[in-house]
Amino acid sequence: MAFLRSPALLQRAAKRFTGTRSLTALSAKTIDIIKATSPVVAEHGYAITTTMYGTMLTSDASVRALFNPSHQKVLPGENQARQPSALAHAVSAYAANIDNLGVLTAAVERIAQKHVSLYILPEHYDIVGSHLLRAIKTVLGDAATPEIVQAWAEAYGFLAEILIEREREVREGQAAAVGGWEGWRDFVVAKKVPESIDTTSFVLRPKDGGPVVPFRAGQYLGLRFENSEFTTQRNYSISNAPNTREYRITVKKHAPLAPGAPAGQVSSHLHNLVEGSVVKVGVPCGDFVLDVADDKPVVLISGGVGMTPMASMVEDLLKNQRVANAITMVNVSRNPQVEVMHDVFAAYAQDHANFDVHTVYGALDASALDAALPTKDAHYYFCGPPGFMRMVQTTLRGWNVPDEQIHFEYFGPHVA
Repeated sequence: MAFLRSPALLQRAAKRFTGTRSLTALSAKTIDIIKATSPVVAEHGYAITTTMYGTMLTSDASVRALFNPSHQKVLPGENQARQPSALAHAVSAYAANIDNLGVLTAAVERIAQKHVSLYILPEHYDIVGSHLLRAIKTVLGDAATPEIVQAWAEAYGFLAEILIEREREVREGQAAAVGGWEGWRDFVVAKKVPESIDTTSFVLRPKDGGPVVPFRAGQYLGLRFENSEFTTQRNYSISNAPNTREYRITVKKHAPLAPGAPAGQVSSHLHNLVEGSVVKVGVPCGDFVLDVADDKPVVLISGGVGMTPMASMVEDLLKNQRVANAITMVNVSRNPQVEVMHDVFAAYAQDHANFDVHTVYGALDASALDAALPTKDAHYYFCGPPGFMRMVQTTLRGWNVPDEQIHFEYFGPHVA
C-alpha cells in the first residue's frame, strides 16, 4: 500500500476539525509530544475511548447509526467492550509509530475498507475528532495541557486526511468499475435459503437489473436499514464465489446476549424479510481476501457463522480459479442442528479430489486441528468468535507458521 509512504499525500495531509491552519506534515515538536505522551494515553486508552463513544453516541443520532451497539457492551467471557478496546489499541499504535507510519499500512487499509463499506464520509471525522479530544481532556484532567491537546489535535487531523484520501480512492475506484456505484444501491432479496435452524442465506440482486461490481472472495457488504424501529448499518461477509450477477450473504439470527434480553435486532429483521423485499447495499470491501500465489496447501478454518467468507473462498477456489493446491476446510459448530452448509461442502469434497472438509462439534483445540491437516506448511485463513480466533492464532504461532501465511478477520472491531 504505497499511499502511506507517498510524500505527496503526506504533504496534503492537514488538520481538519479545528480548521485553523493547514499542515504539510506533522512538526517535530508535535511528534515529540505525541511520542512522550503515548504511554499515558495507552494506559488510559480504554477509559478515553469509552468516554468518547459515551458522549458521541448519545449526542449524535446520525453517527450512532454507523455503529453496532453490541460492540459497546462487555460480552460474556470478555472484560472490555470490543469497539472502545479496538480503538484504544489503534490510537496507541498510531502514537507509538507516529514517526514511522509505514508499519501501520495494513491497519489503515483495514480501517479505510470498513469505512467505505459503511459510507463513512469526511464530515464524520470532524465529529469523532471533537469527541476524542474532549475525552482526552476529561480522562487526563490537568495533565492534558493545551499544548498536549493541540498536538493530539494535529496528529488526529493528519491521520484523518490519510484515511479520507484512501477512502476517496476506494469509493471512486468501486464507482468507476463495471457494475459499480457509490453510497447505497437498492437490491432485491431474490431468494432465501435456510442453512440451519438459526442461519439463512439471502441472494441479493440489483433492483435496477444491472450487474454488480466484482469482488474478491473474503470481502463483505455494508447494508443500511431505515425503518420505524431503527436506522443502522451492518457488514455481512459475501458467501458465494465472485461473479457479476448477485451477492449472497449468510446470516445467523442472534440469540439474546443475556436472559431476558431481546434477540439480535438487525439479524431478526433480516430473517423476517420475504423474497422480493428491498435492502440498501454498499459496495464490496475488505482486506481479508483469498490470494493463492504459490502451490502451498490452503487451510480454511471457521467457527460458527465465521464460515461465510470461507464459503466464498471455497467456491472461488473450486469453481473460478480451479487451483491444484490441496484445500482443507475445518468447520467448528456447536452441534449438527446449527451447522451451516454441511451437505454443500460434503458434495464439494466428493466432486473435487483436492478438497477435504472436517467438522468439529464443540470446541476446537490444537490436537483436533493438527489431526485434520496433511501438513502445517500452508496458508491459513480463519474467522470466528473471539475465543476461537485466539486459540487458532496461538496454535499457529506455536507451530511457527510464518506471519505471511496467516490471514484472519474478526467479525466487528479488529483485534491484533
